[in-house]
Formats: sequence, C-alpha cells, structure tokens
Amino acid sequence: MSDLPVPHIDLTPLFSAFDLTPERRGDWWLVDGLYPAIRVQSTGRSLTIDLALTEDLRISETYAADDGLSLFREGALPLLLSAFWGRHNPGQVTRQIIKRADGPWQILTGRYLRQVETGERPPVPYLLFGTIEAFLKEAALEGDIHWLSIAVSVDEDGAYADIRLNNVRQPELEAAIRALDWFHDGRDYRLRLAVLMIRV
Repeated sequence: MSDLPVPHIDLTPLFSAFDLTPERRGDWWLVDGLYPAIRVQSTGRSLTIDLALTEDLRISETYAADDGLSLFREGALPLLLSAFWGRHNPGQVTRQIIKRADGPWQILTGRYLRQVETGERPPVPYLLFGTIEAFLKEAALEGDIHWLSIAVSVDEDGAYADIRLNNVRQPELEAAIRALDWFHDGRDYRLRLAVLMIRV
C-alpha cells in the first residue's frame, strides 16, 4: 500500500462507533494490522473510498463529497463489519450461501440505499436481487473474494446503471438491470447497493 499525498480524513470515529480501534499506515486505516484496509480521498466535489480487501484486490467507491461518508457507513461498511470484524447486523446485511459450479460461496448483501429529495423512498424492482444472484452464479471468477458495486439512477427516461465487479464494468448485467420495472412517479432518485462474495 503506497502513501499518496491526499487530504487527511480521520476515520477513527467511524471505527469507534463499532468498538473497533483502527491504526493508520500512511493514508490507510486497518484493524489489528490486517486486511481489509480503507483509504479516503477527497477531491473537489467527490469522495473516493478505496478498499484494499486483499493484497491484490483493491476496490474504489466514489460518492458525492457532501454525503459520501454517510453512504459508505450505511452501505459498504456493514459488509466489512460482518465479514471481517465480527460485527454482523442482520438489519443491514443479509448473508446467504449460493452454489456455483466451482463450489459454495457466501453472499453478503447490504441495504438498498435510495436517495430521493422528497417523500418516501421508491420501491425496488421485484426481480432486482434475483437478477443479481443469477449473474453471481454464472460470472467467471478468479480468487476467493469479490466485490460488486451497483449504482442506478432513475428519471423520466428510465434507468441508467453503473455496475462493477472488482471495479470492472459489467455491461450485460447493466442491461438486465436497466430492463427491470423501475418505479418513477415524477421524482428522480438514485440507488446504491454493495455485495461481497467470499468462497466458503
């Protein structure tokens, strides 16, 4: 892990809220000196959170600067807490086992984070997770841990999806997600979801 010159953001309160004591190594934050490690970079209106899940697998999640840490705390962080740091919250993370041709995998799914300016949060399509699960069962995977990031924007023209498996765009899954029955009542909104896969 390199020590790049980025604006300092103290993540101690983020960890302390879950009774974890982090340590800093350069710009990275770890617990007990082990992976995963977290780094936060603030650039203008964007906040990029890098997750080093292993020595070889690094994920980047980008948020708007004004609510980035809050979205990370509600969406991606609970997956790390559940999988690595013994802080599982069933209200925030769903755990299940799926069977693939290469054996069983544990799937940890975070909350559907829906951002809308006014009113109640729109419902998610009924087939959303089934579509994701079908992809995970058939995707070509190397290694024992994988991260799926899902971001969908919905407006009057329909849905736009940016979906990445280990940072790599997945156009076929994006097309399948866009084709779902996305609710729109005149209010535009965004949905984010993080999924962690670990070989059992």
